[in-house]
Amino acid sequence: MRASGILGASVGAVALVGASFVAAAPAAAASCTAKALETVVIRSTTSTGGTALAQLNKGQSASASCTMHYGATEYEKCGIVSKRWVKVTRSGVTGYVVGTCVTIEQD
Repeated sequence: MRASGILGASVGAVALVGASFVAAAPAAAASCTAKALETVVIRSTTSTGGTALAQLNKGQSASASCTMHYGATEYEKCGIVSKRWVKVTRSGVTGYVVGTCVTIEQD
């Protein structure tokens, strides 16, 4: 009987965690848009050596994460040296673009 009481407590804790996650979802659901200042390559990783997946042409927009990601090495693009990357999705392709060549606006 004690084992079922422990199992019941565990199930209750999981339900509580699940309820907390659902309550927090609207805050995490903020969305942003990235607009390319210059043509940029959408890459598989936060590195200029990452596999090229697609391209975001100058003036085009893509849905984006509202947080910056940082690669391990610096790059120089659009006249700025940085490690900043932005996660974007365009036409079903998700990857990273250099953060110095896009503007980010919250939707």
